[in-house]
Parts: sequence; C-alpha cells; structure tokens
Amino acid sequence: MYMKLIILASVVLATSFLGLGESPMPTSTPATTTAPAQRQWGRSKAGLSVSASSAGEWNLTGTMKLDLAVRNTGIVPGSLGGKEQLFAYLLIAQKSNVYYTEKVLPAGGIAKWTGKIDPAKMLQMPAFDIAGLKVFSYMRGLKIKDGYPAQIVAGEVRARLPAGKVADVLRPGPVRLKCVMYLDRGPEGTLQLEGRMIRITLGVGDFSRLPEQRRKRLLADLSARMKKDAFSAKSACADAVRMGSPAVPVLAKVVHDARAKDFARMWALTALAGIGGKEASGVLIESLTDSASGVRHVAAYHGLRAKNAKFDKALNKRAIGGKDPMLTAWAIMGYLKFRKSVPPALLAAGVNSPQWKARAAVVETISHGKPDRSHLRILRKLLGDDKAMIRQRAARAIGYIGDKSPETIDALIEALPLKGDNAAEAVAATLCSLTKKKWAYRADATPKEKSEIIRKWQQWWKENK
Repeated sequence: MYMKLIILASVVLATSFLGLGESPMPTSTPATTTAPAQRQWGRSKAGLSVSASSAGEWNLTGTMKLDLAVRNTGIVPGSLGGKEQLFAYLLIAQKSNVYYTEKVLPAGGIAKWTGKIDPAKMLQMPAFDIAGLKVFSYMRGLKIKDGYPAQIVAGEVRARLPAGKVADVLRPGPVRLKCVMYLDRGPEGTLQLEGRMIRITLGVGDFSRLPEQRRKRLLADLSARMKKDAFSAKSACADAVRMGSPAVPVLAKVVHDARAKDFARMWALTALAGIGGKEASGVLIESLTDSASGVRHVAAYHGLRAKNAKFDKALNKRAIGGKDPMLTAWAIMGYLKFRKSVPPALLAAGVNSPQWKARAAVVETISHGKPDRSHLRILRKLLGDDKAMIRQRAARAIGYIGDKSPETIDALIEALPLKGDNAAEAVAATLCSLTKKKWAYRADATPKEKSEIIRKWQQWWKENK
C-alpha cells in the first residue's frame, strides 16, 4: 500500500513519533555531481580507468550535463594519446530501449594537454551537455571498428541513420548510462576503457516548452508509469506536477481505475493535490470516501495542498465526524504541514478519538507550534492517555507553557506513576521546572528509587494541594 506509504516523507518528527509511515511529499530525484572520491570507476586497463558522472539536474527542456574522468592507479605515468584522437561515446538505456551516441571529444576543452597522467592522479574533463547528441539504436551484430560501434556489411562500414537526439528519444524517469572511452596512444597501442553503469533520473522541466506531439506522448506515457511500480509512480508524480493542468485528466483516470494498484492511485492523488484547481479538487473530495484506506488518508493529507474551499469543507466534515479516526489523524497532520493552524473542532475530534494516532497527531500539532494557555485543557487530558509517548509530549508542551495552576500540577502528579519510564522522566522534569524542586525521575534508576521519587511528589502534593 503506497509501498507502506513510502510517499510520506515530509513531517519527520511527527511520523517518527506517530508511526504513521512516511509523509506524502514526493519530489523528483535530481542528478548530482559526484565528488572525485565517490565516483564509480570502471575496470582498470594498463593502470587506467574511466568514470562518468552527472552534473546538475537533468530534464527534457534543460540540460543533461555529464563529465568524464580518467585516473591512473598504476605505478608509472599512463599515456592518454593525442587530445583530438581521444574520443568517447555513451551507451544509454531506458526500459527496453538501448542507444549509443555519436562520438564526443571530452578533452577538447583542456588548454594544456600533456597526453600523460601521473600515478595516483585523476584527470577530470570539462562537463558537456549530451541532450543534443545524435543517438543510434543498438542492434545485434554491431562490431567495434576503431573503438566505435559500426554495422559492417561485406567488410565495409555502413552508415546508419540516427534515431534522433538524446532529448528526443528519452522519457522522464530513470536512465542508465555507461561511458566508453577510446585512447589512440600511437606506438603504445590503443586502449578501450569502459566505465561503470550509472543511474540518473530525468525530469520534465518546463512542459509548456515541449512540442505538442512530444507533450502528447509524455501524457500518454504518464498513466503507464504510474501503474508500473511504486518507484516509477513516485517519479511520475513529480513529473505530473511539472506538467500541470494538462496532466489532470490522466491522473483522474488512474484514480478512478478500479484495476489500478493502490500505490498508483495514491501517487496520482498526490500529484493532483500538487497541481490543484477545481477538477483536481473534485477528485480529491471523491477520494475521501474511497474504499481503500490508504487512498482516503493520502487524499486527506495532501488534499490540503490544493487550498480549495470545497475540499476543506468536505474534509473537515469527514474528519470531525469521527467515523474514520485515521483520516482524522492525517487531516490534522495535513493542516500541520500545509496550513498555519488546525481548526479547533478538528483538534477536539482528535483528542476524543479512540485511535491513538489521532490523539498523537493532536499533541504533535501543539508541540510543533508554540503551545500557549489555550492548549492547557487539551494537554491536561492527554497527560492521562494510555500511550506513554503521548503523555511525554504533553508534559513537555506544558513545561514550555510554564503553567503552575493547581489543575496542571494535579494532572502531572496523576500522570507520574503511569507506565512508561520516558513519559515519567518528562513529567517529573516538568514538575521540577514548575516547582523548582530537584526530584528528577531517572529511567535507569532502581525500582525502589523510582517508587521513592513518585512517593515524594505525591506526598508533597498531598500536603500542598
């Protein structure tokens, strides 16, 4: 289910505390520059090896920059040959499609070329944009002629028509890439180096800048990517948000597809919330009553990103009604993440919920902000919760407020002997802060010492109440 809600990755404190899974705020994974020590190197030949590394974010309407590097792990200087003779080509794979690029001269931008690389040294070549490189479809029977793939017929190299340019043939999503470098070293002989396969995520960029036919193809592909698996759906979600309103009909169809897996429908909802608008909000409202709990909860959490009044009204009615306690919890967390405050009636519904995660969402909401005296009634009630982690957060929030009223002290004293050492530590720490006593409760103390601290606090309150 959403890879157990793999999309929920934003409210770190809340989710680790609540155990709600990870929070649905997906973003596409940008390609990043790899530090020299972290580069992935191919197998060494004559002491030399090659590596390719992406540089910056890759997208269809931007750049796809790559840099190549050679290192020498031998004990003698390695020959690289002439600058103009050194060339490379790239093997690029996406799903079942495999291409190789035209030749590139990666050393062309190096002003001082010695043709040598000393032992234990690395030569990193200037980054270049591969988006405009011509690519050829890989096919069986290709031979390597002078270091480059070639179709040979009757002993002669036959020219091939390109399949297009890199930016034309690739789609958004994961891309696998390998560099092959050819060194013509004269009398020392030629050398062909292969780098290791690297993986890069290709984004959409500015969707409106793409040609109309290209946009249609990407939209047609979006549904399939959503349904393939959770990782593909996550990448498709980020791209759909960049596509904007043209993607809404495709996403709505995925959500309404009864045969689609829950992860696909949930990621589609997440994208709809990121796009927003009347049509997207309508689908989110419908999903609040979906038969799949994960779909309902994602709609409740992420729908608040759309900032649509009709959705807010529908969500509040459903969450405050108490029929779906976990939806109440996710609604509270959504308000915490995407809005400045949580409606008081929704907080009250959370406090009285039979689902502990809804109550936990309430105390997390209060703790995450700036607790004040208006929260005391709720926090005192949560001090008596049967979940120790909820009592722990409630005690800390009360300590932040600094309230010394008899009602608050009484609630803290009542909470102190309840099960849970971490909660008891927090309760005693708040009591010490409010009363200036130094009767701390320690989780590593002996049972007798713990009982004595509790008895001391209870006796003090009995005499001073």
